Amino acid sequence: MRRTIATGALLLALGGCVTSPMRVSDARQVPPDKMYAIKSQGTEDPGRLTILRDDGFVGAGCDAMFYIEGQRAAKIGPGQKASFLLPAGEVNLGTGLAESGLCAGAAIKTVVAKIKSGKEVVYRINWDTQGFDLGPYVEHGR
Repeated sequence: MRRTIATGALLLALGGCVTSPMRVSDARQVPPDKMYAIKSQGTEDPGRLTILRDDGFVGAGCDAMFYIEGQRAAKIGPGQKASFLLPAGEVNLGTGLAESGLCAGAAIKTVVAKIKSGKEVVYRINWDTQGFDLGPYVEHGR
C-alpha cells in the first residue's frame, strides 16, 4: 500500500514539473531593463520575431537569456514575451539560463528561424523534467 501511495505521489509531482503552455496574447512584455540592444541592419520591410516563455513552476526561479545571432537580446522570465523587428531571411536563435545563482551551467540551445517580410514568426521557450527547449510556437486550445 505504501509503495502504491509513494508511486502515485511521485507521478503527481513529476506531472507538475512542466511549464504551462500559454497564448502569446496572455504573456506579459519583458520589462525594458531586461531587453538588450540588437543591431538589425535597416530593411524596408522587416519581419517580426516574438519569443514567448511558458509559465509554470519548473525553472520559475531562473530567467532564460535569449540570443539573436549570438548577441544577448532579452532576459525572459516565466510568462513573458519579447518582440524584435528583423530583416527577412534566416536568423540563428539561442536560449540558455541567465548566469545567476543556481541557474548556471546549462548549454545554450539553438535553432534557425526564417523571418518573412511583413509577417510575424513566434518561437517559444518551454521547460520540463528533461530541461528547456526552444522551438516554433503552436497555439494551444484552452
